[in-house]
Amino acid sequence: MGTSFFGPRSAGNSARGAESLTRLWKASPRWLAGASLWLGMGQLPARAAERLFVLTDAGHVRQFKIDPQRPVTLEKTYSEKELSPAFPATSISVSTGNLFRTYNEQGDQLGEFILDARSNRLAAYAKDPGSVSSIPGRILETPDTSVIFRGANSLYSAKKDPAYAASLLREKFRNTHAGKYRDFFVLDGMVFGTTADHIDRLSNRDGSPVAGDPRAGLTLPGGNLGKAVVSPWNEAFIADTGGKSLQRVVWRNGDLESNGTVADAAMIAPGALAFDPDGELFVTSGAKGANAILRFRFVLDNFVTWRAVPHGGIEVENALALDLALAKPVGYVLSEATNPLVSQNTGAANGHHGIAQTILLSPDINSETAVIALVQYEPGGYTVVHKHPQMEQVEIVVDGRALWEVGEFEREVGPGDVVFCPRNVKHGYKVIGDKPFKFYQVEWREWAINH
Repeated sequence: MGTSFFGPRSAGNSARGAESLTRLWKASPRWLAGASLWLGMGQLPARAAERLFVLTDAGHVRQFKIDPQRPVTLEKTYSEKELSPAFPATSISVSTGNLFRTYNEQGDQLGEFILDARSNRLAAYAKDPGSVSSIPGRILETPDTSVIFRGANSLYSAKKDPAYAASLLREKFRNTHAGKYRDFFVLDGMVFGTTADHIDRLSNRDGSPVAGDPRAGLTLPGGNLGKAVVSPWNEAFIADTGGKSLQRVVWRNGDLESNGTVADAAMIAPGALAFDPDGELFVTSGAKGANAILRFRFVLDNFVTWRAVPHGGIEVENALALDLALAKPVGYVLSEATNPLVSQNTGAANGHHGIAQTILLSPDINSETAVIALVQYEPGGYTVVHKHPQMEQVEIVVDGRALWEVGEFEREVGPGDVVFCPRNVKHGYKVIGDKPFKFYQVEWREWAINH
Protein backbone atom coordinates (compact mmCIF):
# COMPACT_ATOMS: atom_id res chain seq x y z
CA MET A 1 0.00 0.00 0.00
CA GLY A 2 1.19 3.50 -0.74
CA THR A 3 1.01 6.60 1.40
CA SER A 4 -0.52 9.44 -0.60
CA PHE A 5 1.35 12.73 -0.81
CA PHE A 6 -2.01 14.37 -1.45
CA GLY A 7 -4.22 13.26 1.43
CA PRO A 8 -6.75 16.14 1.34
CA ARG A 9 -7.06 16.03 -2.47
CA SER A 10 -6.76 12.36 -3.28
CA ALA A 11 -9.97 10.90 -1.87
CA GLY A 12 -12.46 13.27 -3.46
CA ASN A 13 -12.78 15.35 -0.30
CA SER A 14 -12.74 18.61 -2.23
CA ALA A 15 -15.62 17.64 -4.52
CA ARG A 16 -17.76 16.28 -1.69
CA GLY A 17 -17.00 19.37 0.38
CA ALA A 18 -18.10 21.69 -2.40
CA GLU A 19 -21.35 19.74 -2.77
CA SER A 20 -21.99 19.90 0.99
CA LEU A 21 -21.33 23.63 1.06
CA THR A 22 -23.71 24.20 -1.85
CA ARG A 23 -26.45 22.22 -0.11
CA LEU A 24 -26.03 24.28 3.05
CA TRP A 25 -26.15 27.55 1.14
CA LYS A 26 -29.36 26.52 -0.62
CA ALA A 27 -30.87 25.26 2.63
CA SER A 28 -30.38 28.61 4.38
CA PRO A 29 -33.37 30.87 3.64
CA ARG A 30 -31.77 33.69 5.61
CA TRP A 31 -28.03 33.79 5.18
CA LEU A 32 -28.02 37.14 7.01
CA ALA A 33 -24.47 38.27 7.83
CA GLY A 34 -22.99 35.57 5.65
CA ALA A 35 -25.25 36.46 2.75
CA SER A 36 -24.21 40.08 2.69
CA LEU A 37 -20.57 39.14 2.35
CA TRP A 38 -21.26 37.52 -1.00
CA LEU A 39 -23.15 40.36 -2.63
CA GLY A 40 -21.56 41.61 -5.83
CA MET A 41 -18.62 39.21 -5.76
CA GLY A 42 -19.14 38.07 -9.34
CA GLN A 43 -17.53 41.23 -10.71
CA LEU A 44 -14.15 40.38 -9.18
CA PRO A 45 -11.66 38.02 -10.89
CA ALA A 46 -11.20 34.59 -9.32
CA ARG A 47 -7.62 34.01 -8.24
CA ALA A 48 -7.89 31.18 -5.69
CA ALA A 49 -5.94 28.76 -7.88
CA GLU A 50 -2.71 28.22 -9.78
CA ARG A 51 -2.02 29.83 -13.15
CA LEU A 52 -0.50 27.67 -15.87
CA PHE A 53 0.83 29.31 -19.05
CA VAL A 54 1.09 27.17 -22.17
CA LEU A 55 2.80 28.06 -25.45
CA THR A 56 0.62 26.33 -28.06
CA ASP A 57 2.33 27.59 -31.21
CA ALA A 58 4.89 30.21 -32.14
CA GLY A 59 2.31 32.98 -31.80
CA HIS A 60 -0.06 32.09 -28.95
CA VAL A 61 0.08 31.60 -25.17
CA ARG A 62 -2.88 30.26 -23.20
CA GLN A 63 -3.54 30.91 -19.53
CA PHE A 64 -5.26 28.14 -17.56
CA LYS A 65 -6.64 28.14 -14.04
CA ILE A 66 -5.80 24.99 -12.08
CA ASP A 67 -8.21 24.68 -9.17
CA PRO A 68 -8.24 21.50 -7.01
CA GLN A 69 -12.01 21.82 -6.51
CA ARG A 70 -13.06 22.55 -10.09
CA PRO A 71 -12.23 21.49 -13.66
CA VAL A 72 -9.30 23.16 -15.40
CA THR A 73 -10.48 26.29 -17.20
CA LEU A 74 -9.00 28.37 -19.99
CA GLU A 75 -8.94 32.01 -18.82
CA LYS A 76 -7.18 33.86 -21.61
CA THR A 77 -5.44 33.37 -24.96
CA TYR A 78 -2.68 35.87 -25.78
CA SER A 79 -1.40 36.70 -29.24
CA GLU A 80 0.84 39.41 -30.69
CA LYS A 81 -2.06 41.82 -30.21
CA GLU A 82 -1.95 41.43 -26.40
CA LEU A 83 1.75 40.61 -25.92
CA SER A 84 4.25 42.54 -28.00
CA PRO A 85 7.05 41.93 -28.66
CA ALA A 86 6.68 38.29 -27.64
CA PHE A 87 6.52 36.18 -30.80
CA PRO A 88 7.47 34.06 -32.70
CA ALA A 89 8.45 32.10 -29.59
CA THR A 90 9.71 28.58 -29.00
CA SER A 91 9.85 28.65 -25.18
CA ILE A 92 8.52 30.54 -22.16
CA SER A 93 9.42 30.97 -18.49
CA VAL A 94 8.12 32.51 -15.27
CA SER A 95 10.75 33.81 -12.83
CA THR A 96 10.92 35.61 -9.49
CA GLY A 97 8.34 38.39 -9.26
CA ASN A 98 6.06 36.43 -11.64
CA LEU A 99 7.86 37.88 -14.63
CA PHE A 100 6.78 36.03 -17.77
CA ARG A 101 9.26 35.83 -20.64
CA THR A 102 9.24 34.46 -24.19
CA TYR A 103 12.32 33.22 -26.09
CA ASN A 104 13.23 32.44 -29.70
CA GLU A 105 14.86 29.28 -30.99
CA GLN A 106 18.34 30.61 -30.16
CA GLY A 107 17.34 31.20 -26.53
CA ASP A 108 17.26 34.98 -26.88
CA GLN A 109 14.60 36.79 -24.88
CA LEU A 110 11.85 38.31 -27.01
CA GLY A 111 9.47 39.85 -24.48
CA GLU A 112 9.01 40.36 -20.76
CA PHE A 113 5.67 40.75 -18.97
CA ILE A 114 4.28 40.76 -15.45
CA LEU A 115 1.37 38.71 -14.13
CA ASP A 116 -0.77 41.41 -12.56
CA ALA A 117 -2.49 39.85 -9.54
CA ARG A 118 -5.42 42.24 -9.47
CA SER A 119 -6.39 41.97 -13.15
CA ASN A 120 -5.25 38.32 -13.42
CA ARG A 121 -3.64 39.14 -16.77
CA LEU A 122 -0.18 39.47 -18.27
CA ALA A 123 0.84 43.09 -18.74
CA ALA A 124 3.86 44.81 -20.27
CA TYR A 125 6.80 45.17 -17.89
CA ALA A 126 8.93 48.28 -18.42
CA LYS A 127 11.74 47.27 -16.04
CA ASP A 128 10.22 49.47 -13.35
CA PRO A 129 9.52 47.32 -10.25
CA GLY A 130 7.58 50.13 -8.56
CA SER A 131 7.70 51.48 -5.01
CA VAL A 132 7.07 49.84 -1.65
CA SER A 133 4.89 52.82 -0.72
CA SER A 134 2.55 52.45 -3.70
CA ILE A 135 -0.67 50.43 -3.63
CA PRO A 136 0.66 47.74 -6.03
CA GLY A 137 3.96 47.62 -4.12
CA ARG A 138 7.37 46.75 -5.58
CA ILE A 139 7.86 43.69 -7.78
CA LEU A 140 10.50 41.36 -6.37
CA GLU A 141 12.43 40.88 -9.59
CA THR A 142 15.66 40.86 -7.57
CA PRO A 143 14.92 40.53 -3.83
CA ASP A 144 17.30 42.44 -1.56
CA THR A 145 18.68 39.62 0.59
CA SER A 146 20.47 42.10 2.88
CA VAL A 147 17.10 42.97 4.47
CA ILE A 148 17.01 41.27 7.87
CA PHE A 149 13.85 39.21 7.30
CA ARG A 150 15.42 37.64 4.19
CA GLY A 151 18.52 36.49 6.04
CA ALA A 152 19.37 33.32 7.93
CA ASN A 153 16.46 30.91 8.53
CA SER A 154 14.29 32.66 5.94
CA LEU A 155 13.06 31.06 2.70
CA TYR A 156 15.95 32.78 0.95
CA SER A 157 18.38 30.63 2.93
CA ALA A 158 19.41 27.39 1.23
CA LYS A 159 19.35 25.65 4.62
CA LYS A 160 15.75 26.72 5.31
CA ASP A 161 14.24 26.26 1.85
CA PRO A 162 16.60 24.70 -0.72
CA ALA A 163 13.93 24.85 -3.43
CA TYR A 164 13.47 28.62 -3.34
CA ALA A 165 17.19 29.34 -3.09
CA ALA A 166 17.71 26.89 -5.97
CA SER A 167 15.20 28.72 -8.17
CA LEU A 168 17.23 31.93 -7.82
CA LEU A 169 20.48 30.09 -8.57
CA ARG A 170 18.98 28.33 -11.58
CA GLU A 171 17.81 31.67 -13.00
CA LYS A 172 21.32 33.08 -12.57
CA PHE A 173 22.91 30.27 -14.59
CA ARG A 174 20.12 30.40 -17.19
CA ASN A 175 21.08 34.01 -17.86
CA THR A 176 24.84 33.34 -18.03
CA HIS A 177 24.73 30.06 -20.00
CA ALA A 178 21.85 30.75 -22.42
CA GLY A 179 22.13 28.68 -25.59
CA LYS A 180 24.76 26.29 -24.22
CA TYR A 181 22.33 23.91 -22.52
CA ARG A 182 18.73 22.91 -23.06
CA ASP A 183 17.83 23.44 -19.42
CA PHE A 184 19.19 23.72 -15.89
CA PHE A 185 18.36 22.20 -12.51
CA VAL A 186 19.78 22.34 -9.00
CA LEU A 187 20.44 19.38 -6.68
CA ASP A 188 22.21 19.66 -3.33
CA GLY A 189 23.16 23.26 -4.09
CA MET A 190 24.85 22.39 -7.40
CA VAL A 191 23.69 23.55 -10.84
CA PHE A 192 23.48 21.01 -13.67
CA GLY A 193 22.82 21.53 -17.38
CA THR A 194 21.15 19.09 -19.81
CA THR A 195 22.18 18.53 -23.41
CA ALA A 196 21.98 15.57 -25.84
CA ASP A 197 22.48 12.36 -23.81
CA HIS A 198 24.40 13.80 -20.87
CA ILE A 199 24.24 16.12 -17.90
CA ASP A 200 27.07 18.49 -16.90
CA ARG A 201 27.74 19.94 -13.45
CA LEU A 202 28.21 23.70 -13.75
CA SER A 203 28.68 24.83 -10.14
CA ASN A 204 30.10 23.85 -6.79
CA ARG A 205 27.90 23.13 -3.79
CA ASP A 206 28.08 26.79 -2.72
CA GLY A 207 26.70 27.87 -6.10
CA SER A 208 29.97 29.25 -7.45
CA PRO A 209 30.89 28.23 -11.04
CA VAL A 210 33.26 25.30 -11.39
CA ALA A 211 36.75 26.25 -12.47
CA GLY A 212 37.55 25.55 -16.11
CA ASP A 213 35.29 23.28 -18.16
CA PRO A 214 32.02 21.93 -16.74
CA ARG A 215 32.30 18.61 -14.90
CA ALA A 216 30.74 15.52 -16.46
CA GLY A 217 27.75 14.53 -14.36
CA LEU A 218 25.86 11.63 -15.94
CA THR A 219 25.48 10.07 -19.38
CA LEU A 220 22.25 8.32 -20.41
CA PRO A 221 22.99 6.39 -23.64
CA GLY A 222 20.29 6.80 -26.28
CA GLY A 223 18.78 9.72 -24.45
CA ASN A 224 17.82 13.08 -25.91
CA LEU A 225 17.54 15.23 -22.82
CA GLY A 226 15.72 18.52 -22.64
CA LYS A 227 13.74 20.41 -20.00
CA ALA A 228 14.23 19.55 -16.33
CA VAL A 229 12.49 20.20 -13.02
CA VAL A 230 13.20 19.25 -9.40
CA SER A 231 10.51 17.73 -7.18
CA PRO A 232 9.72 18.81 -3.61
CA TRP A 233 11.60 15.70 -2.42
CA ASN A 234 14.76 16.80 -4.29
CA GLU A 235 14.71 14.48 -7.31
CA ALA A 236 15.27 15.78 -10.85
CA PHE A 237 12.86 14.84 -13.65
CA ILE A 238 14.21 15.35 -17.19
CA ALA A 239 12.26 15.10 -20.44
CA ASP A 240 13.82 12.47 -22.71
CA THR A 241 12.39 12.41 -26.23
CA GLY A 242 14.80 9.59 -27.12
CA GLY A 243 13.16 7.28 -24.60
CA LYS A 244 9.68 8.84 -24.74
CA SER A 245 9.83 9.14 -20.96
CA LEU A 246 11.01 11.23 -18.06
CA GLN A 247 14.41 10.39 -16.64
CA ARG A 248 14.60 10.52 -12.85
CA VAL A 249 17.95 11.62 -11.42
CA VAL A 250 19.20 12.01 -7.84
CA TRP A 251 22.41 13.15 -6.16
CA ARG A 252 23.48 10.25 -3.97
CA ASN A 253 26.76 9.42 -2.24
CA GLY A 254 28.63 12.16 -4.03
CA ASP A 255 27.45 11.25 -7.53
CA LEU A 256 24.61 11.98 -9.94
CA GLU A 257 22.67 8.73 -10.40
CA SER A 258 19.77 7.50 -12.51
CA ASN A 259 16.68 6.73 -10.43
CA GLY A 260 14.34 5.17 -13.01
CA THR A 261 11.84 6.68 -15.43
CA VAL A 262 8.24 7.83 -15.75
CA ALA A 263 6.46 6.62 -18.89
CA ASP A 264 2.91 6.92 -20.22
CA ALA A 265 1.23 5.77 -23.42
CA ALA A 266 0.32 9.38 -24.23
CA MET A 267 3.90 10.60 -23.71
CA ILE A 268 4.99 10.77 -27.36
CA ALA A 269 7.64 13.48 -27.11
CA PRO A 270 7.87 14.86 -23.55
CA GLY A 271 8.93 18.48 -23.43
CA ALA A 272 8.35 21.02 -20.69
CA LEU A 273 7.80 20.08 -17.04
CA ALA A 274 6.69 21.91 -13.91
CA PHE A 275 5.93 20.94 -10.31
CA ASP A 276 3.37 22.93 -8.37
CA PRO A 277 3.97 23.69 -4.66
CA ASP A 278 1.88 20.65 -3.64
CA GLY A 279 3.99 18.25 -5.72
CA GLU A 280 1.78 17.74 -8.79
CA LEU A 281 3.75 17.36 -12.02
CA PHE A 282 2.66 18.87 -15.37
CA VAL A 283 4.30 17.59 -18.59
CA THR A 284 3.83 18.54 -22.24
CA SER A 285 3.34 15.19 -23.99
CA GLY A 286 3.93 15.91 -27.68
CA ALA A 287 0.36 14.83 -28.39
CA LYS A 288 -2.67 16.89 -29.40
CA GLY A 289 -6.07 17.00 -27.77
CA ALA A 290 -7.05 15.95 -24.29
CA ASN A 291 -3.56 14.70 -23.39
CA ALA A 292 -1.54 17.65 -24.67
CA ILE A 293 -0.50 18.22 -21.06
CA LEU A 294 -0.22 15.24 -18.72
CA ARG A 295 -0.64 15.48 -14.95
CA PHE A 296 0.92 13.19 -12.37
CA ARG A 297 0.54 12.94 -8.63
CA PHE A 298 2.86 10.85 -6.50
CA VAL A 299 2.38 8.11 -3.92
CA LEU A 300 5.10 7.11 -1.48
CA ASP A 301 5.51 3.34 -1.72
CA ASN A 302 6.73 1.77 1.52
CA PHE A 303 8.04 5.22 2.56
CA VAL A 304 10.94 4.80 0.12
CA THR A 305 10.00 5.55 -3.51
CA TRP A 306 7.69 8.20 -4.93
CA ARG A 307 5.57 6.48 -7.58
CA ALA A 308 4.01 8.58 -10.36
CA VAL A 309 0.23 8.18 -10.72
CA PRO A 310 -1.44 9.62 -13.86
CA HIS A 311 -4.01 12.30 -13.02
CA GLY A 312 -5.62 13.06 -16.36
CA GLY A 313 -4.68 15.65 -18.92
CA ILE A 314 -5.30 19.23 -20.03
CA GLU A 315 -6.70 19.84 -23.49
CA VAL A 316 -5.46 22.68 -25.67
CA GLU A 317 -8.05 22.31 -28.46
CA ASN A 318 -6.21 20.14 -30.98
CA ALA A 319 -2.96 22.04 -30.62
CA LEU A 320 0.42 20.92 -29.35
CA ALA A 321 1.69 22.27 -26.06
CA LEU A 322 5.19 23.46 -26.97
CA ASP A 323 6.14 24.75 -23.52
CA LEU A 324 4.58 25.52 -20.16
CA ALA A 325 5.32 27.53 -17.04
CA LEU A 326 3.56 27.82 -13.69
CA ALA A 327 3.12 31.22 -12.08
CA LYS A 328 4.26 31.53 -8.48
CA PRO A 329 1.52 31.78 -5.81
CA VAL A 330 0.60 35.40 -5.10
CA GLY A 331 -0.36 37.27 -1.95
CA TYR A 332 -2.07 40.61 -1.50
CA VAL A 333 -2.15 43.78 0.56
CA LEU A 334 -5.79 44.85 0.58
CA SER A 335 -7.53 47.82 2.16
CA GLU A 336 -10.42 50.19 1.72
CA ALA A 337 -8.21 52.06 -0.76
CA THR A 338 -8.06 49.01 -3.05
CA ASN A 339 -11.57 47.71 -2.27
CA PRO A 340 -13.88 50.66 -1.43
CA LEU A 341 -16.95 50.16 0.74
CA VAL A 342 -20.20 49.73 -1.19
CA SER A 343 -23.59 50.56 0.37
CA GLN A 344 -26.07 47.68 0.33
CA ASN A 345 -29.79 47.97 -0.29
CA THR A 346 -31.70 47.04 2.87
CA GLY A 347 -33.84 44.51 1.06
CA ALA A 348 -30.90 42.83 -0.63
CA ALA A 349 -28.87 42.87 2.60
CA ASN A 350 -31.45 40.51 4.15
CA GLY A 351 -31.62 41.64 7.78
CA HIS A 352 -28.79 44.20 7.75
CA HIS A 353 -29.82 47.83 8.00
CA GLY A 354 -27.53 50.75 7.08
CA ILE A 355 -24.68 48.50 5.93
CA ALA A 356 -21.80 49.14 3.53
CA GLN A 357 -19.09 46.58 2.92
CA THR A 358 -16.32 45.30 0.69
CA ILE A 359 -15.05 41.75 0.21
CA LEU A 360 -11.30 41.47 0.79
CA LEU A 361 -10.86 37.70 0.73
CA SER A 362 -13.02 34.74 -0.22
CA PRO A 363 -12.63 31.36 -1.95
CA ASP A 364 -14.25 32.81 -5.08
CA ILE A 365 -11.79 35.69 -5.22
CA ASN A 366 -8.33 34.97 -3.83
CA SER A 367 -8.25 32.47 -0.93
CA GLU A 368 -8.73 28.75 -0.38
CA THR A 369 -10.98 28.89 2.71
CA ALA A 370 -10.89 32.34 4.35
CA VAL A 371 -13.62 34.97 4.03
CA ILE A 372 -12.77 38.48 5.24
CA ALA A 373 -14.78 41.64 4.69
CA LEU A 374 -14.57 45.24 5.83
CA VAL A 375 -18.03 46.24 7.09
CA GLN A 376 -19.46 49.59 8.18
CA TYR A 377 -22.88 50.51 9.61
CA GLU A 378 -24.16 54.06 9.55
CA PRO A 379 -25.55 55.64 12.78
CA GLY A 380 -28.84 53.93 13.59
CA GLY A 381 -27.79 50.80 11.67
CA TYR A 382 -28.38 47.32 13.04
CA THR A 383 -28.51 43.59 12.27
CA VAL A 384 -31.33 41.45 13.65
CA VAL A 385 -30.45 38.58 16.01
CA HIS A 386 -29.61 35.42 14.06
CA LYS A 387 -27.22 32.46 14.11
CA HIS A 388 -25.15 30.38 11.69
CA PRO A 389 -25.25 26.58 11.91
CA GLN A 390 -22.54 26.22 9.27
CA MET A 391 -19.73 28.61 10.21
CA GLU A 392 -17.89 30.60 12.86
CA GLN A 393 -17.44 34.37 12.76
CA VAL A 394 -15.07 36.88 14.29
CA GLU A 395 -15.62 40.64 14.22
CA ILE A 396 -12.60 42.90 14.89
CA VAL A 397 -13.79 46.42 15.74
CA VAL A 398 -11.74 49.28 14.27
CA ASP A 399 -13.98 52.33 14.77
CA GLY A 400 -17.25 53.40 16.44
CA ARG A 401 -19.30 51.66 19.11
CA ALA A 402 -22.17 49.16 19.11
CA LEU A 403 -24.31 47.14 21.51
CA TRP A 404 -23.81 43.43 20.81
CA GLU A 405 -25.82 40.45 21.86
CA VAL A 406 -23.63 37.37 21.57
CA GLY A 407 -24.80 34.09 23.07
CA GLU A 408 -26.36 34.60 26.50
CA PHE A 409 -25.11 38.11 27.26
CA GLU A 410 -24.91 41.59 25.73
CA ARG A 411 -22.10 44.11 25.82
CA GLU A 412 -21.04 47.44 24.38
CA VAL A 413 -18.00 47.07 22.10
CA GLY A 414 -15.53 49.51 20.54
CA PRO A 415 -12.12 49.78 18.82
CA GLY A 416 -9.77 46.92 19.73
CA ASP A 417 -12.55 44.54 20.79
CA VAL A 418 -12.85 41.14 19.12
CA VAL A 419 -16.29 39.49 19.03
CA PHE A 420 -16.33 35.71 18.54
CA CYS A 421 -19.53 34.03 17.39
CA PRO A 422 -19.17 30.23 17.34
CA ARG A 423 -21.42 28.08 15.21
CA ASN A 424 -25.08 28.11 16.40
CA VAL A 425 -24.49 31.07 18.79
CA LYS A 426 -27.12 33.78 18.35
CA HIS A 427 -25.89 37.32 17.81
CA GLY A 428 -27.09 40.75 16.69
CA TYR A 429 -26.06 44.37 17.18
CA LYS A 430 -26.95 48.04 16.78
CA VAL A 431 -24.82 51.16 16.37
CA ILE A 432 -24.48 53.42 19.43
CA GLY A 433 -24.05 57.18 19.00
CA ASP A 434 -23.68 59.35 15.92
CA LYS A 435 -20.50 57.79 14.54
CA PRO A 436 -20.30 54.93 11.98
CA PHE A 437 -19.43 51.48 13.36
CA LYS A 438 -16.67 49.74 11.37
CA PHE A 439 -15.18 46.26 11.76
CA TYR A 440 -13.43 43.44 9.91
CA GLN A 441 -15.51 40.28 9.67
CA VAL A 442 -13.76 36.92 9.36
CA GLU A 443 -15.59 33.67 8.59
CA TRP A 444 -14.66 30.00 8.64
CA ARG A 445 -16.85 27.59 6.74
CA GLU A 446 -14.70 24.49 7.25
CA TRP A 447 -17.48 22.74 9.19
CA ALA A 448 -19.65 22.86 6.10
CA ILE A 449 -16.83 21.53 3.91
CA ASN A 450 -16.17 18.56 6.18
CA HIS A 451 -19.80 17.58 6.73
